[in-house]
Amino acid sequence: MDRNKSVSDFMNSFLATPEPELDNEYYEIEKQYIQHFGHSVPREMLPDSISMEQIKQVMKKCILSETDNLFELLRVTINDDYLY
Repeated sequence: MDRNKSVSDFMNSFLATPEPELDNEYYEIEKQYIQHFGHSVPREMLPDSISMEQIKQVMKKCILSETDNLFELLRVTINDDYLY
């Protein structure tokens, strides 16, 4: 097997892969969230079961209420041992 050929094939297929669509609405809402609360949404701390749509809706609620209770609204509890 020609190693250069396989690497070249891989890189070409990688370059030909379409870019994922960005959720511009999410980034606009998050920008407002950051302006209000001084930090971004810690998505890495949220379970995968929470959708981007849910996060967007909760960010909007936090902004409108001027209360940074994102975890509470998403029913996420953080303690020293577990993430729920």
